[in-house]
Amino acid sequence: MKKLAISALILASLFGQALAQYQDEVLVTQARAAIKNFNIVTADSAYKAAMKAAQDEDRYNEIQKEWSILEQINVRLTDGGRALGRAEYDDAYKKYGEAIAQMDSSPLDIWGRFKGEALFSMGVVHFRQDQPLKAAEKYREASKFNPEEEKYDKAVQQVRNQHYSEGHKYLRRKDYQSARIEYEKSVAVDPTFASGYYQLAYIAKRAGDLSAAEGYYLEAVTSDGTHYKAWYGLGNLYSEMGNNSKAIESLKTSISINPKYEKAYYVLGKVYESQKSIAPAISNLKKAIEVDNKYSLAYELLAKIYIDQEKYDTTISLLSGLTGSTVTYKTSYHLAQAYNAKGNYSAALTAASTSLAKANKKNWAPAQIEKGDALKGLGRNKEAIASYRLATNDARWKNTGDHLIDQLMNGK
Repeated sequence: MKKLAISALILASLFGQALAQYQDEVLVTQARAAIKNFNIVTADSAYKAAMKAAQDEDRYNEIQKEWSILEQINVRLTDGGRALGRAEYDDAYKKYGEAIAQMDSSPLDIWGRFKGEALFSMGVVHFRQDQPLKAAEKYREASKFNPEEEKYDKAVQQVRNQHYSEGHKYLRRKDYQSARIEYEKSVAVDPTFASGYYQLAYIAKRAGDLSAAEGYYLEAVTSDGTHYKAWYGLGNLYSEMGNNSKAIESLKTSISINPKYEKAYYVLGKVYESQKSIAPAISNLKKAIEVDNKYSLAYELLAKIYIDQEKYDTTISLLSGLTGSTVTYKTSYHLAQAYNAKGNYSAALTAASTSLAKANKKNWAPAQIEKGDALKGLGRNKEAIASYRLATNDARWKNTGDHLIDQLMNGK
């Protein structure tokens, strides 16, 4: 029994020596893990405990050297933060750069989150010096080292949105060149920013550069396939360029994303109408009105189609109940056409007069013709001739006006 007890004591002593031998390694491993998690306090404590547990001077010096790198980096990051708080931007930037240089010189690949924070802080320096593009560049670099940190992407969005908002301010002032510059900066900061490309497309289209507008719209829908306004803009652009097949495809995509976007239905109806595909044209225009029952453009085009089809009762049913801003010079004109065709000259006269009152050109020839027809139907021939003569001031309607005047003058 005595021999067994002595053996147990010897084994315990040897086990304790072995445990002590490896304790410093465990603590150094803990310190490195803490660095990876950007936990400076835990890393510092673990390194100090590891130095105490070191079995000899060489091991102590080895651990201390590794700990001193953390200490120096922490000091530079802290000094950089103080300098940033005092608006000493050059000094802050220098300190952050020195911290990154020390991380890069370290043989250990554990500094990702530290480097991310240093790069982020350098971005903050740029941002406070009104250098947003440089700031965003640093924020993006920071995100590469720590993709899980949300504040880096949010910082990029902050810079992007700042330029985007500035672009809107210039756009409201109709300073299109300055607006374009700001929107360009927004997509430079965030190359996947669909709304920035959408605004650039609008400005390019307004300037008559349809090729550039197409490119921007395509960038927008490539960056965000759910950007229904960009799909609509692309479809509208293609319709103006005469590429109806691409227009239809793009507009249908816009509608599939947002079935409540009345503008896409309207332009789709307009494209079909231009192709003489009347049934789908009517269907889409009705859908536009269903979504927005005050959408005057859809009423105007749908009424034109009905007039062309000589569906006068349908036209009257569509337009007679309109009120407010939905009553336009064109809806009133088409209503006058329908009433004249049905022989309701009093209602036609009211509609034609409304059209003339709302038209930018008060003597708008088509409405003057309808007014003249209504007056003629009411037996007020002198007034009818006066309306026809006003219509002849428009060269496109001169022959029609002269012909109608001759008919009245000759008693026809």
